[in-house]
Amino acid sequence: MEQSTIEKLLGAATVKRDLLNEQPNHYMVRAMLAGMYVGMAVVMAFRLAQPFYEAASPATYFINAIFFGVAFCLILYGKTELFTSNTMYMVVGAMKKKTNWMDTLRVWGACYLGNLVGILFFTGLIIMTGLFATMDPTESYLITAAEKKMNLPYSEMFFRAILANWLVCLAVWIPLQVKDDMSKIVLMILFVFTFFISGYEHSIANMALFSIALTAPHTALVTVQAAVENVLIVTLGNIVGGAFFVGVLYTYLNSVKKEKELTAKSSANASAPKAALEK
Repeated sequence: MEQSTIEKLLGAATVKRDLLNEQPNHYMVRAMLAGMYVGMAVVMAFRLAQPFYEAASPATYFINAIFFGVAFCLILYGKTELFTSNTMYMVVGAMKKKTNWMDTLRVWGACYLGNLVGILFFTGLIIMTGLFATMDPTESYLITAAEKKMNLPYSEMFFRAILANWLVCLAVWIPLQVKDDMSKIVLMILFVFTFFISGYEHSIANMALFSIALTAPHTALVTVQAAVENVLIVTLGNIVGGAFFVGVLYTYLNSVKKEKELTAKSSANASAPKAALEK
């Protein structure tokens, strides 16, 4: 089962590389769309949670988290390109030599840039809607969340980011082993819900949150410098979480060499009693 999942990841990695090489404009548009879908989910999640926040309801964070997985469904079923999941795809491809490490860096760089451009474009659309323009920043759940994330200690940002993308990449890995689309969707939403409600840090989601917070009325704790520092540190943590804890570990666990060794050992053990009986 896991070996077939590895094969699917390898196929996806080569498609990503080839699309970037042969149709870079198409690749960038797909990456921009992923950024916009994350932005849509951020707006939806915080608009849903705002009334609960104003009422000081203990359900605020739950409501904020439960629907964020919609973004992941849009990204995967919309065939778009998200940087954080690509940390896993491209590492598996490079380790299995279907792609190389230069391909990995090129795809990561293009995808990251595309996600950022898409988020900035979406933020421009949100500015035009005026959805957050009249909200008191001291009563805004979105601004409160941005303040907390921007002012975390660096070490906490980094380790929360590892855990976030570990779960996000598992939200790709596990559903690939399921055939039914509804089961896949439920699994993806639950995995994303788990990372979100746990308080972990996702670089692309933070880009969307911060860009909207910075262009809406905000407090002095929400600054461009703090946003940039958070996103850079969280990006590094996300790379470790997705590339190592899912990409590297599962590739190692599904090594063809290891499987052949185990098969040969199993065959030898099975033939040993038979040989003894013949004597």
